Amino acid sequence: MAQPTGATAGALIPGFPDDLCLAFANTRYYRGSDPPTETLANLDALVAWCRSSLALSAGSEKALRRAWRDQTAGAKAFHEAVALRETIYRIFFGTAEEGAPVAADLDALNRALQAAPARIGIARAGAGFAWRVALKAEPSVPSLLAPVTWSAAHLLTSPRLPRVRHCANERCLWLFLDDSKSGTRRWCSMSACGNRAKAHRHYVRHKDD
Repeated sequence: MAQPTGATAGALIPGFPDDLCLAFANTRYYRGSDPPTETLANLDALVAWCRSSLALSAGSEKALRRAWRDQTAGAKAFHEAVALRETIYRIFFGTAEEGAPVAADLDALNRALQAAPARIGIARAGAGFAWRVALKAEPSVPSLLAPVTWSAAHLLTSPRLPRVRHCANERCLWLFLDDSKSGTRRWCSMSACGNRAKAHRHYVRHKDD
Protein backbone atom coordinates (compact mmCIF):
# COMPACT_ATOMS: atom_id res chain seq x y z
CA MET A 1 0.00 0.00 0.00
CA ALA A 2 1.57 3.25 -1.09
CA GLN A 3 2.12 6.03 1.40
CA PRO A 4 0.85 9.46 0.27
CA THR A 5 2.43 12.71 1.39
CA GLY A 6 1.29 16.10 2.59
CA ALA A 7 -2.39 16.63 3.31
CA THR A 8 -3.48 13.23 2.00
CA ALA A 9 -2.56 11.36 5.18
CA GLY A 10 -3.26 7.63 5.26
CA ALA A 11 -2.61 4.80 2.85
CA LEU A 12 -3.46 4.58 -0.83
CA ILE A 13 -5.10 1.42 -2.11
CA PRO A 14 -5.47 1.13 -5.87
CA GLY A 15 -8.71 0.10 -7.52
CA PHE A 16 -9.43 -3.60 -7.82
CA PRO A 17 -11.38 -5.78 -10.27
CA ASP A 18 -14.89 -6.96 -9.43
CA ASP A 19 -13.72 -10.54 -9.28
CA LEU A 20 -10.76 -10.02 -6.92
CA CYS A 21 -12.72 -11.84 -4.21
CA LEU A 22 -13.19 -14.81 -6.57
CA ALA A 23 -9.47 -14.84 -7.35
CA PHE A 24 -8.77 -15.06 -3.62
CA ALA A 25 -11.33 -17.84 -3.17
CA ASN A 26 -9.69 -19.72 -6.05
CA THR A 27 -6.33 -19.88 -4.28
CA ARG A 28 -7.72 -23.26 -3.26
CA TYR A 29 -8.87 -25.07 -6.38
CA TYR A 30 -9.93 -28.46 -7.69
CA ARG A 31 -12.12 -28.38 -4.61
CA GLY A 32 -14.04 -31.44 -5.77
CA SER A 33 -10.87 -33.51 -5.86
CA ASP A 34 -9.26 -35.41 -3.02
CA PRO A 35 -7.16 -33.63 -2.03
CA PRO A 36 -7.87 -30.16 -3.48
CA THR A 37 -4.94 -28.02 -4.63
CA GLU A 38 -3.87 -25.48 -2.01
CA THR A 39 -1.71 -22.51 -2.98
CA LEU A 40 -1.89 -20.71 0.38
CA ALA A 41 0.07 -23.32 2.27
CA ASN A 42 1.52 -20.93 4.84
CA LEU A 43 1.90 -17.29 5.85
CA ASP A 44 4.68 -16.69 3.33
CA ALA A 45 2.39 -17.85 0.51
CA LEU A 46 -0.37 -15.52 1.76
CA VAL A 47 2.00 -12.53 1.81
CA ALA A 48 3.27 -13.46 -1.67
CA TRP A 49 -0.29 -13.54 -3.02
CA CYS A 50 -0.99 -10.13 -1.49
CA ARG A 51 2.23 -8.76 -2.96
CA SER A 52 1.27 -9.89 -6.48
CA SER A 53 -2.52 -9.36 -6.34
CA LEU A 54 -2.95 -6.40 -3.99
CA ALA A 55 0.20 -4.42 -4.85
CA LEU A 56 1.46 -4.83 -1.29
CA SER A 57 4.39 -2.50 -0.82
CA ALA A 58 7.77 -3.55 0.55
CA GLY A 59 7.21 -1.33 3.60
CA SER A 60 3.82 -2.86 4.34
CA GLU A 61 5.25 -6.35 3.94
CA LYS A 62 8.03 -5.59 6.42
CA ALA A 63 5.50 -4.26 8.93
CA LEU A 64 3.39 -7.40 8.56
CA ARG A 65 6.37 -9.68 9.05
CA ARG A 66 7.40 -7.77 12.16
CA ALA A 67 3.89 -8.00 13.59
CA TRP A 68 3.61 -11.71 12.80
CA ARG A 69 7.15 -12.70 13.72
CA ASP A 70 5.79 -14.42 16.80
CA GLN A 71 4.74 -17.92 15.77
CA THR A 72 1.42 -17.76 17.62
CA ALA A 73 0.48 -14.38 16.13
CA GLY A 74 1.51 -15.53 12.66
CA ALA A 75 -0.50 -18.74 12.89
CA LYS A 76 -3.56 -16.83 14.11
CA ALA A 77 -3.31 -14.33 11.23
CA PHE A 78 -2.88 -17.09 8.67
CA HIS A 79 -5.89 -19.06 9.92
CA GLU A 80 -7.97 -15.86 9.99
CA ALA A 81 -7.11 -15.18 6.35
CA VAL A 82 -7.93 -18.74 5.28
CA ALA A 83 -11.22 -18.63 7.20
CA LEU A 84 -12.16 -15.42 5.33
CA ARG A 85 -11.27 -17.08 2.03
CA GLU A 86 -13.50 -20.06 2.80
CA THR A 87 -16.34 -17.75 3.84
CA ILE A 88 -16.09 -15.91 0.53
CA TYR A 89 -16.00 -19.16 -1.42
CA ARG A 90 -19.12 -20.49 0.31
CA ILE A 91 -20.99 -17.22 -0.25
CA PHE A 92 -20.36 -17.13 -4.00
CA PHE A 93 -20.65 -20.86 -4.54
CA GLY A 94 -24.07 -20.56 -2.92
CA THR A 95 -25.12 -17.71 -5.19
CA ALA A 96 -23.80 -19.61 -8.24
CA GLU A 97 -26.04 -22.50 -7.22
CA GLU A 98 -28.98 -20.05 -7.26
CA GLY A 99 -29.24 -20.30 -3.52
CA ALA A 100 -28.72 -17.81 -0.75
CA PRO A 101 -25.58 -17.59 1.39
CA VAL A 102 -26.10 -18.75 4.93
CA ALA A 103 -26.52 -16.02 7.53
CA ALA A 104 -23.37 -17.03 9.42
CA ASP A 105 -21.22 -16.45 6.34
CA LEU A 106 -22.75 -13.04 5.66
CA ASP A 107 -22.20 -12.15 9.32
CA ALA A 108 -18.53 -13.17 9.01
CA LEU A 109 -18.09 -11.05 5.87
CA ASN A 110 -19.74 -8.09 7.60
CA ARG A 111 -17.37 -8.43 10.55
CA ALA A 112 -14.42 -8.36 8.15
CA LEU A 113 -15.86 -5.26 6.46
CA GLN A 114 -16.34 -3.53 9.82
CA ALA A 115 -12.76 -4.34 10.83
CA ALA A 116 -11.29 -3.08 7.54
CA PRO A 117 -9.84 0.45 7.45
CA ALA A 118 -12.28 3.20 6.52
CA ARG A 119 -12.15 4.58 2.99
CA ILE A 120 -12.02 8.32 3.50
CA GLY A 121 -11.57 9.68 0.00
CA ILE A 122 -9.96 9.50 -3.41
CA ALA A 123 -6.42 10.67 -4.18
CA ARG A 124 -4.20 10.88 -7.23
CA ALA A 125 -1.97 7.85 -7.73
CA GLY A 126 0.36 8.11 -10.70
CA ALA A 127 -1.71 8.61 -13.83
CA GLY A 128 -4.91 7.55 -12.08
CA PHE A 129 -6.62 7.52 -8.71
CA ALA A 130 -6.74 5.31 -5.63
CA TRP A 131 -8.75 4.94 -2.47
CA ARG A 132 -7.38 6.86 0.50
CA VAL A 133 -7.88 4.90 3.70
CA ALA A 134 -7.31 5.60 7.36
CA LEU A 135 -4.23 3.87 8.72
CA LYS A 136 -4.65 1.28 11.46
CA ALA A 137 -2.23 1.34 14.37
CA GLU A 138 -1.21 -2.30 13.90
CA PRO A 139 -1.13 -4.50 10.80
CA SER A 140 -4.05 -6.93 10.67
CA VAL A 141 -5.71 -9.42 8.35
CA PRO A 142 -8.80 -7.18 7.85
CA SER A 143 -6.48 -4.34 6.76
CA LEU A 144 -4.34 -6.57 4.57
CA LEU A 145 -7.32 -8.15 2.82
CA ALA A 146 -9.55 -5.06 2.78
CA PRO A 147 -9.64 -4.93 -1.05
CA VAL A 148 -10.79 -8.56 -1.07
CA THR A 149 -13.66 -7.93 1.34
CA TRP A 150 -14.64 -4.71 -0.46
CA SER A 151 -14.64 -6.65 -3.73
CA ALA A 152 -16.92 -9.29 -2.20
CA ALA A 153 -19.34 -6.63 -0.96
CA HIS A 154 -19.32 -4.81 -4.31
CA LEU A 155 -19.98 -8.03 -6.22
CA LEU A 156 -22.79 -9.09 -3.89
CA THR A 157 -24.53 -5.75 -4.46
CA SER A 158 -23.73 -5.58 -8.17
CA PRO A 159 -26.04 -6.36 -11.10
CA ARG A 160 -23.26 -8.76 -12.17
CA LEU A 161 -23.96 -11.10 -9.24
CA PRO A 162 -26.17 -13.41 -11.39
CA ARG A 163 -23.12 -13.86 -13.64
CA VAL A 164 -21.13 -15.60 -10.88
CA ARG A 165 -20.62 -19.23 -11.86
CA HIS A 166 -18.70 -22.24 -10.72
CA CYS A 167 -17.05 -24.63 -13.14
CA ALA A 168 -19.37 -27.46 -14.18
CA ASN A 169 -16.53 -29.93 -13.71
CA GLU A 170 -17.40 -31.41 -10.32
CA ARG A 171 -13.73 -31.99 -9.59
CA CYS A 172 -12.86 -28.35 -10.32
CA LEU A 173 -15.58 -25.97 -8.98
CA TRP A 174 -13.53 -22.86 -9.83
CA LEU A 175 -15.49 -19.61 -9.39
CA PHE A 176 -15.68 -17.10 -12.22
CA LEU A 177 -17.69 -14.22 -13.68
CA ASP A 178 -19.45 -15.24 -16.88
CA ASP A 179 -18.91 -12.31 -19.23
CA SER A 180 -19.86 -14.28 -22.33
CA LYS A 181 -22.44 -12.65 -24.60
CA SER A 182 -24.88 -15.54 -24.17
CA GLY A 183 -24.36 -15.81 -20.42
CA THR A 184 -24.19 -19.61 -20.69
CA ARG A 185 -20.52 -20.30 -19.96
CA ARG A 186 -20.15 -23.53 -17.98
CA TRP A 187 -16.42 -24.10 -17.68
CA CYS A 188 -13.57 -22.28 -15.99
CA SER A 189 -11.71 -22.76 -19.28
CA MET A 190 -12.62 -24.47 -22.53
CA SER A 191 -8.97 -25.45 -22.96
CA ALA A 192 -9.01 -27.27 -19.63
CA CYS A 193 -12.26 -28.50 -18.12
CA GLY A 194 -14.33 -27.85 -21.25
CA ASN A 195 -12.13 -30.01 -23.47
CA ARG A 196 -12.00 -32.74 -20.83
CA ALA A 197 -15.80 -32.81 -20.76
CA LYS A 198 -15.98 -32.98 -24.56
CA ALA A 199 -13.45 -35.81 -24.63
CA HIS A 200 -15.38 -37.70 -21.97
CA ARG A 201 -18.68 -37.33 -23.86
CA HIS A 202 -16.98 -38.55 -27.03
CA TYR A 203 -15.60 -41.56 -25.17
CA VAL A 204 -19.00 -42.44 -23.69
CA ARG A 205 -20.68 -42.19 -27.11
CA HIS A 206 -18.17 -44.42 -28.84
CA LYS A 207 -16.94 -46.84 -26.17
CA ASP A 208 -19.27 -49.59 -27.39
CA ASP A 209 -18.59 -49.05 -31.10
